[in-house]
Amino acid sequence: MKKRILALLTVCMLLFAATGLVACGGGTKTFTVSFMDDKTVLKTVEVNEGETVAKYIPEKSGGYEFVDWFATPSKNHAFDFNTKITEDIRIYAGFTLYKEDTRNFYIVGSGTSKLMLSSKWGKVLTDAHKLTKAADKNEYSITCDVKKGDQFQFVINTDWANKRGFGYLASLNLSDGTAAFSGEGSVYDDSAKGSNIKCETSGNYTFTLKTYPNEDYYNTAGTGYTEDRKEIYNIGTYDKIEWKRNGDVVDSIVTTTDYYIKGAKITGWKDVYNADTKFAEVGNNHVLTIYLKEGDEFMFTSRVTTVADGKEPEYSPGSDEIKAGKLTAESKAYVNGETGNITAKANGMYTFTYNGTTLAVTYENKAPTAMDYYLDGNIGAGGAWNAFVGAPADYKLTETEVGSGVYSITKELAAGKEIQLRFCPTGETPTENNTANNLYQYSYLAPNANFEMASKDNENIKVKKAGTYIISFDSYSKIITIVDPNADPFDIYIKGGMNGWEHKFNADFRLTRSETNKDEYSITLAFEANWEVGLAQYAAGENSGNGGWIGLDKLGTTGDANDKFAVTSGNLKCNTAGTYKVLYNVTTEKLNFYAVTAA
Repeated sequence: MKKRILALLTVCMLLFAATGLVACGGGTKTFTVSFMDDKTVLKTVEVNEGETVAKYIPEKSGGYEFVDWFATPSKNHAFDFNTKITEDIRIYAGFTLYKEDTRNFYIVGSGTSKLMLSSKWGKVLTDAHKLTKAADKNEYSITCDVKKGDQFQFVINTDWANKRGFGYLASLNLSDGTAAFSGEGSVYDDSAKGSNIKCETSGNYTFTLKTYPNEDYYNTAGTGYTEDRKEIYNIGTYDKIEWKRNGDVVDSIVTTTDYYIKGAKITGWKDVYNADTKFAEVGNNHVLTIYLKEGDEFMFTSRVTTVADGKEPEYSPGSDEIKAGKLTAESKAYVNGETGNITAKANGMYTFTYNGTTLAVTYENKAPTAMDYYLDGNIGAGGAWNAFVGAPADYKLTETEVGSGVYSITKELAAGKEIQLRFCPTGETPTENNTANNLYQYSYLAPNANFEMASKDNENIKVKKAGTYIISFDSYSKIITIVDPNADPFDIYIKGGMNGWEHKFNADFRLTRSETNKDEYSITLAFEANWEVGLAQYAAGENSGNGGWIGLDKLGTTGDANDKFAVTSGNLKCNTAGTYKVLYNVTTEKLNFYAVTAA
């Protein structure tokens, strides 16, 4: 028995000596982890199979700074110390000599969070997008909201130079294992580092970009690499992006600002928001090309779109106005103006380019193509669309006066029907194809209480109240006007001292249309001395904004109490208290006052 035990022990000892891996009695395997500085072994550690190796911080003389441990000699992938050891491995130390990083980094991307939306993939770089650099080290940080689906990178300029993307992330998951970020596509550089960072879990995050500029190199093998564009292919060998989720999204509201033309003839001084009046975004600029008539006076206004999570967009007037004071010197060859409104010098096509500071204008002596206009909708036999194709004469708008550019048609419309205008070059036979993309829909309609947009996804004009309507289209302003010839076409309100200059759209301040003279509107009120007043005229049912203002230069000559009122600052000021009848004629555009004697 003793001989058998001795033999077994001898075999175990021989096996252990031969392999160094198996403990006597079938014990645990061990593997060697070698910590390397290039080809130099700094330290070796024996690790049991399936266990992890502990991290340590090495030192190197000569002023070198230790950065991190890497899985490969190229040092492009940090070693994950959560990795279970199952074989002999080498881990490579990253050392660098410190160099001050003088670059500025910005977050750029797209999506629904505030910074992503406003950066427009780097077309717009502001202080809000800029990462803050630590005073004594190469660490840049920014705290911002990022929403699920957002994609972004960190870059130093609008050319995407020195971009730091998905491949630089130090980690991808939250502490509970939930994915926070992933990689999505790439821009210019086809390396893993060049992929976009895609947000998988919305939240408020702090991102910290650590850079080691002495270790940067250029990925000359990258698709599209040239010496002129090499900064796009700059790779930071040791650079990494660390992040921390602070909590849920803080600012769930996103706002954008768009710019629109507004003028005397082009919009009737009304705010008109459609594709023909709106500036398009081209790079960092806002650009609008539009035909203007000689002498038309105009400016540009802004509109703010606010989007909150889970809600429909809300629109409000912006505070930005673009007037003549922002014109470049070269632009004044084509338009007039110094500080106020701008005036077109000649008929033609104008292109306006606004960069946020200055407004540049170019001009082409060119007229728009003449068009024929047709009414379309589910108003054909049996509710069919495209009835204008088979019977164009029955649905064609005719010019109200030769050369006026205003076209109209009278049609009976049932409630619930949907309509739009289509057009094609003058003289062409209209078809579904040559009018398919030539549409004027709800955004071109002057506000009218009898009509509405069909739905948020359907911009057709929907009839709310059945009736026979005159449908008119101004080919210059591109505004559709629909009038019930038997209805009161206007809402006219008095505004001033009697209501604190507030918009009081009720019967107390609304002028009444005369039964005997449809052009006349009146109201009788008691006035106090020094009250300033005026009238606001709207298309029926509109009642928004200031309307067409009636004050300065509108005082007539027939009122027996006109001498009791004086024009001041565009308004009419009552000099003598009393009760007066206010009478306005919409055709002559004259306002008269008549004394009312108490009974």
